[in-house]
Amino acid sequence: MARQVSINELLNLVNDAENFEVVDYQGDSIVIDEVKGIVKIKDEEAKKELSELRKRSPRGKPTPKQIATTAEAVKKLAENRVKFKVVFGPKEVIIRFDLDHYIRLSDRDVRIVGFTGRDEGTLGLIADTLERYGPLVFLKRVK
Repeated sequence: MARQVSINELLNLVNDAENFEVVDYQGDSIVIDEVKGIVKIKDEEAKKELSELRKRSPRGKPTPKQIATTAEAVKKLAENRVKFKVVFGPKEVIIRFDLDHYIRLSDRDVRIVGFTGRDEGTLGLIADTLERYGPLVFLKRVK
């Protein structure tokens, strides 16, 4: 269910560690939607078991430093009207641009997939922010 938010509301989502996807921009508003995962299970019984497991498994939260860095990156991306997703995990944050381009803030460094240099494309907008968090590690896709 897509909805329109301001930049401040978007930053509040980051501070609350809520997953979201920026799908469009309309004037001064940012159109966001919830992040949809890829789950293809036809068996209803297996779906119920999976949902019970998810409820029980404790999920850690990203660190305050990861949240602050993500908020700064999200602000720059939104100001430049970039479409992206933010997914929070235990002690990590993933900022995804498409299937082949994403950034993962781990507890030690910043892992970058799909970009060849710090100034390439959308990464160039937020590279300075990410470098203040930790070293940039460029990973190559395995084919």
